[in-house]
Amino acid sequence: MREGFVIRVLRAGSAVPAGVGFVVGERHVLTCAHVVNTALGRAQRDQEAPGADVRVQVDFSLLGDPEGAPLRSCRVAMWVPPPVLGVSGGDVAGLVLVGEGLPAGAGPARLAEVMDVRGAEVDLFGYPGEPPRRDGAWARCQLGGVVSGGMIQLDADSEAAFRAQPGYSGAPAVVADGVGDAVVGMLAVASRDEDVRDAYAISVARLVDAWPEVLESVPACPYRGLLSFRAEDAEAGLFVGREEEARRLRRMVDERALVVVVGPSGVGKSSLVNAGLLPALRGTGEWAAATFRPGETPFFALARALYDLEGPDHGLSTEVVDRRAEQVRGEGLAGLAGKLSVLIGRRILLHADQFEEMLTICPAGERAEFLDRVLPAANVDDVPYRLVCTLRADFLRPLLEHADVGGRLQDRLLPLSPMGVATLERAVSEPAWVRGVRYDDGLARQIAIDAAGGGGGLPLMEFALTELWARQRQRRLTFADYHSLGGVAGALDRYAEGIFAELAERGLEDQVRRVMLALVRSREGAAQATRRIVGQDRLARDWPVVEELARRRLLMIDD
Repeated sequence: MREGFVIRVLRAGSAVPAGVGFVVGERHVLTCAHVVNTALGRAQRDQEAPGADVRVQVDFSLLGDPEGAPLRSCRVAMWVPPPVLGVSGGDVAGLVLVGEGLPAGAGPARLAEVMDVRGAEVDLFGYPGEPPRRDGAWARCQLGGVVSGGMIQLDADSEAAFRAQPGYSGAPAVVADGVGDAVVGMLAVASRDEDVRDAYAISVARLVDAWPEVLESVPACPYRGLLSFRAEDAEAGLFVGREEEARRLRRMVDERALVVVVGPSGVGKSSLVNAGLLPALRGTGEWAAATFRPGETPFFALARALYDLEGPDHGLSTEVVDRRAEQVRGEGLAGLAGKLSVLIGRRILLHADQFEEMLTICPAGERAEFLDRVLPAANVDDVPYRLVCTLRADFLRPLLEHADVGGRLQDRLLPLSPMGVATLERAVSEPAWVRGVRYDDGLARQIAIDAAGGGGGLPLMEFALTELWARQRQRRLTFADYHSLGGVAGALDRYAEGIFAELAERGLEDQVRRVMLALVRSREGAAQATRRIVGQDRLARDWPVVEELARRRLLMIDD
């Protein structure tokens, strides 16, 4: 956790912070060279490396208790001086603890190559002067991308209470990726001027170049944990093993107005559509596609998706979407989609993800009306739109119990079964190859065998791989680390139990139970015991716990 690797660099002989740093090894700390100069009372741009007998004091302020924070003494072991002029180049100092080692709860940060998603949230801890905070504060920025000199531009978040400023120098730039907290850079340049909204961090690649014998970066994780694959994953060569099913789905979409992808939970239905079908359709330039989940108000959800097809900015309001929903009720999807296709000059594909929500949380009356107005009529395929639904196999029978649905599904089902061992082995090994990482001999096959032999399907395997990824050393994934996770079957259990134990120690056990029970149905058999969408108002008093569970990847919050 981030609290365990952030440190405060102190001015000599005082408890006043000179800046921030972070733990990168068993006894190793990284900060800016100009922060060390400030701590020692030297000019910020002093070029000379401090002598071997010079000591820099640091403390672990985020691990402190009422008696104070753990204090340690360091020597300067690596020195790349600040730039003589300007802001780009150098400014890295490596410290080694002298005497006592890391305190309890502290540990090295995981370094990761910068995320390629502009706008990703980046957190920084520091000691702001405006407004002043003696105990420090977290600031939030948006990732702007890499600029000249290997620096990373960070743009201030307009809604954040604090912005990056000089008291944040040396702070790790922390992102929450698919594995957990990762550091993508070190803040080196920030302005005192409140009107200046950008700051700059030294990239991990440059930090590794400065101290290669200590630092090792981890490539961006190619696995998706508990999430489905996306179009960008397919484009990066990370969606592997469903090539034949994707081609079959594409052929059915060409020929059928409706395709229902049906299969067991965790088999990869959503990924097949998102990463196997949609990129191929968009690549032709002939299709516009949008995804929606029916939820409790399927007409509203569909209406919102139809607006998405027209473009990103329509100044939408609830009233506007409600009027579109009433149009769908009146004209049916066929009539409205036909007009929209003419308007935008492209064929339309709508993806109804987790279509089983129609049979669980949608009111019965609205469910029957939606199925009648939205599912294409039997034997009518010559229309300018396509509807692709993903449906859990145990909901097929309840769906067929609705009048006339059987005829509409005739020749329109695409059954999806779990991958075999050989295909699973490809899904394990090939994404790692793309990132330049290798498995111990036989490990990828063992993981595939474990995934094929247990329940939970692809999500459990992807979660185990995501956890394993963070433990790699020298671009290699090992049997020892895989077994320490508990394998495919145990990785998520151990992770979730660890989070629950930690939250229980903080007195949050009852809140966690309330949140999790609100997300479960347990009546009318297995088909009804499905995950639910729960509004923020229902969980308002426990919302901080919801946000914590989402940060730990055990829940999803959808804006």
